[in-house]
Amino acid sequence: MDLGDTHNWASPVVPTSPGGPSSSNASSKPSSVHPDDDESLVEVLKTEQQTFFQTRLKFPLPLALFFSSNLLPDSLPNFKLCNQTIFPSKQVVRGVKFYVMTFTLIYALRYYVKSQKDLEVDKDLNLSNFKEFYFLPCLQDTLVYFLLGRLYKRRGCDCLNIFLPMVLGACFMSWLGYIPALNTSFTKSSIENQWTTETWIYSCSLASIVFGFVIALAVVAAKEGILFSRFMEFLVVSFLAIHPLAESEDFHPHHWFLAILIGVHVNQRFWWSLMLQSFMWGVYINGIAVYGRDGLMGCDEVKYRAGNLGCAATWYDDDS
Repeated sequence: MDLGDTHNWASPVVPTSPGGPSSSNASSKPSSVHPDDDESLVEVLKTEQQTFFQTRLKFPLPLALFFSSNLLPDSLPNFKLCNQTIFPSKQVVRGVKFYVMTFTLIYALRYYVKSQKDLEVDKDLNLSNFKEFYFLPCLQDTLVYFLLGRLYKRRGCDCLNIFLPMVLGACFMSWLGYIPALNTSFTKSSIENQWTTETWIYSCSLASIVFGFVIALAVVAAKEGILFSRFMEFLVVSFLAIHPLAESEDFHPHHWFLAILIGVHVNQRFWWSLMLQSFMWGVYINGIAVYGRDGLMGCDEVKYRAGNLGCAATWYDDDS
């Protein structure tokens, strides 16, 4: 399986096209531009996506273009007024697209899940509560994913081969609720007391799929010459995100948190990596839309904040 048209980033990058490399590109001098920083590769990869849909999936050309083209351009016209640029850069445009798509899907998914009586959802969460308690943290999450996931260096998210995996990831986590063995949580207490043999089988199967993608990403990173830098990046980010919380008995890594932690590292520039990264962001969207952005420390976090701020809190006992 060809995981991507990898380039040695110390060698000249020759963008390919259906007609072959141009003479100007072929005669270009060797470039030291890192593949993640080479904007010219965005269009190259767009062509590769189109070719995949045509040759592998046998899509006709109009349908292949439909799946691989952006709804709106990333680059706006370079108009100036009084010698001042009016429109923002394409990186900002990509970020705005990502923000709009994220919150649109959060609201749409919540509406869908609430309409399905068999799917689990936090019915106490309403739009007012979301705006008051979760909107700003979700904005921060989106910015972290956009930056660490290098989405500002990729094409905009408003194309079907990125949008559809995002929708699938958002729905997938709720659809897992139809499997009784997976109606549990990923906490130390749940693993010790609630997980059944079926739960372990399903969980190990999902873990093996994730492991397969990790191997694929590692192979491509090695070809690109960035394996060690990516591995160090993963270790540092994971340590900073997990170490302060891991020793607590109440640490509950919600799937919105795991989706960010995994998804930001699925950041290769190839179309299949972008689709997987979009799927993981859909998993994040599911966690926010269905349950809200609950804290990772459970009641301990609430008690600490209430006590630290001097809030008068009333704790209700279900047995009383």
